[in-house]
Amino acid sequence: MPPPLTQSADVAALAAELAAAGEFALDLEFVSESRYVPELALLQVAWGDAAQPEVAAVDPLAVDPRPIVELVGDPAVTTLLHAGHGDLALLGHLYGARGANVLDTQIAAAFLGVGEQVGYAPLVERLLGVKLDKTSQFTQWARRPLTPEQLAYALDDVRYLPRVWQELSRRLADRGRLGWVEEEGRRMAEAACRRAPPEETYRRLKGWSNLNPRQLGALRALAAWREREALAGNKPPSWILQESPLLALARRPPKSEAALEEVRGVSEGTARRHGRDILAALRRGWQEPVEPEREPFLSPVAQSWAAMLSALIQARSREGDVAARFVASRGDAEALAGWWSLGNRDHEPELPLLQGWRRELAGQAALDWLAGRAALVADEEAPAGLRVAPRGQPD
Repeated sequence: MPPPLTQSADVAALAAELAAAGEFALDLEFVSESRYVPELALLQVAWGDAAQPEVAAVDPLAVDPRPIVELVGDPAVTTLLHAGHGDLALLGHLYGARGANVLDTQIAAAFLGVGEQVGYAPLVERLLGVKLDKTSQFTQWARRPLTPEQLAYALDDVRYLPRVWQELSRRLADRGRLGWVEEEGRRMAEAACRRAPPEETYRRLKGWSNLNPRQLGALRALAAWREREALAGNKPPSWILQESPLLALARRPPKSEAALEEVRGVSEGTARRHGRDILAALRRGWQEPVEPEREPFLSPVAQSWAAMLSALIQARSREGDVAARFVASRGDAEALAGWWSLGNRDHEPELPLLQGWRRELAGQAALDWLAGRAALVADEEAPAGLRVAPRGQPD
């Protein structure tokens, strides 16, 4: 088993070989326990002949893997991943990388009815008949030296990825869906590189929309402070201050560090270490009120339409062997129903459902149903028990 690369010259040579190949598979091993941002512990690649690819690993604890990471952002090079959103997000945070030409085998499988979020090992076994040993999955990846078993496991995570993609791409081409997966790869790469600024992290907290403007300003400032502290120390935000006391402090900001200790969920140690910063954030936020956002009002009729649109999208997704979560969310159905109910139909809303392959699969059918040109028909033989039919032709 070849040991991981630990020298800059070797990493540069490997990057040049990957660039010349024009396509490579990528996987990461990282440590997330007790960390806010995972620690990258190993980077693995495969390239060349899909049937018998070359494989290699790079030790990021010993050498900078940036020459290889930069290839992820090269539009002339294809990067193969499986469930790659987390990998791309980590590379974006650590190195500023942004995927340019990314293909994801989990997404590809979801577009072929293979599974909504199928794991790598089950997919390899289903498509190639190879059963992978996953016993090293939850080992200590940051500990050195790595064992031969760990390296074998890590390299197997990329060894079969080119063959898996080869098989999936053949099936996608047969169904005219290669472009769909390419489009979704671009969307995934864009989403992975977006990280909410500290000032927006209050939106992750349950109950924030029930606060008044001053309370919401206080919560925004306090959550932003907590986010910066978490990133600076690479510790989970809940280790600094949990969610419940964040909301309690925003509702009734204490005036002193002694009063801060009286708030349930704020320990004496937290008050001692962070009391001054917490109080300063609350005072600052209280003076910068934020108007709470209101959910768009949906009339009872629009709510009924949204329920029917969700059923229609589910039916079209099942019929097309595409996981429904990739097609549209309940919020998309509500947004489309709400727009239609307003009656101003000169300009369509900018919804993913009405663009690209989504429109082809379900978006146009949704518009046709709203316009009365199509009907949603009960059909026991349809995959979802429903099918879309031209209006007036239910049989």
